[in-house]
Amino acid sequence: MKKHILSICLAACLLLTGCGEKALSASSAPSAPSLPAASADGAPAGRLTFLSDNPDGFSRGTEGEQGFYYVVESDDYSHANLRFIDKASGQDIVLCSSPSCTHDTDACPAYFPATPSLAYTGGRLVLLFGSYQSETESLPAHIDVMEPDGSGRRTVYTFAANQEFGGSIAGDGENIYFLLATFEGDSPMSIARLNLSDGSLSDLCKVDNSTFLVGAACGKLMVKTIGGDSDTGAASPDDFYRQKHILKAVDPATGEITPVLDWVQDEYWALVADDSLFLLSSREGKLHLTVRDLASGSDSEYDPDLSVAEGGYVMSPSWHDGILLFDLYGGPGGDGNVHRWAYTLGTGELREITLCDPVRGYPFQVAGSLGDKLVLQVPRYSGSDLYSFERYEYVVCSREDYLASRLPQ
Repeated sequence: MKKHILSICLAACLLLTGCGEKALSASSAPSAPSLPAASADGAPAGRLTFLSDNPDGFSRGTEGEQGFYYVVESDDYSHANLRFIDKASGQDIVLCSSPSCTHDTDACPAYFPATPSLAYTGGRLVLLFGSYQSETESLPAHIDVMEPDGSGRRTVYTFAANQEFGGSIAGDGENIYFLLATFEGDSPMSIARLNLSDGSLSDLCKVDNSTFLVGAACGKLMVKTIGGDSDTGAASPDDFYRQKHILKAVDPATGEITPVLDWVQDEYWALVADDSLFLLSSREGKLHLTVRDLASGSDSEYDPDLSVAEGGYVMSPSWHDGILLFDLYGGPGGDGNVHRWAYTLGTGELREITLCDPVRGYPFQVAGSLGDKLVLQVPRYSGSDLYSFERYEYVVCSREDYLASRLPQ
């Protein structure tokens, strides 16, 4: 059972994030100290950046200097291909330079027998593969890097059979950081640092099994641990509504851990972005937003004019250059549906985004950015029911069109 603890924890994070029920009073908001500066001793070069599109997992799409990279399965789901959307021209191609290539064998650099997750740091594309087994081959989990044009692919690290990685990822150009579980006795998880040049892997610090890498801020890795009763601090696995979320900062050079703040599961929905902590809560049936500058510890308060029905909660918050996107379950009227909203902090404008899956009704996922544009993951169907689902396509959309709920023709 322990062998699957990391994947179970990741699934639990998705569940716990979306279980908001209790309103938060203004007087109970936790105070947040400023973050200390990252250590200069042995600190990696380059700015530490959160590389995943969300705190809950790795991504199949990532932006580089020249464009957006993403992975799609073949029509028969026998393999996957790496594709590239050029930022300048908008051209969408398989990232392979051979005009005669069929992109379905190992001879193609953009061919994968299993679907990797992607990241981009230090001018390199990083491909993260989980373990893979088919009737004809078995591959261990491993991490590859390649040049932006798809050339020079090489494996920098192969995981041992008793190692499992998961969650999200951060990078500083030379190294990547992620959660790693090593199954030896009662060994806890760790935050691992992998050097992409020489392939050396080291444990930065040990963390509890209920820990998640949720962002990067002020030169620090931001992690969140879930667990413990809100009043006693003792573990309460049977009542996750009252568990604590504890946010901590980890120095990427020394592994030193600094507590930042904590809150109760059903009182806040949180996002770390732009060196800030965004805390969404429901106060007397209204949405409230606290933005904390993690460098200074100062707070800014916002009250979007948005009602939250009893039992409603926020999911999938993301930050895009002054605009906070989030999904609200059980919003105005408590209709039980999912609604996506865009809140512009500078102007206070609140807009509903009505670009939704025509069959399931869920909002289109924002897969990433492409310069000043957004990349949307759009489902395609041949009919009007779930059985007619064909595949996801990646569509580039201007911010103006997205906020107006328009797709390019």
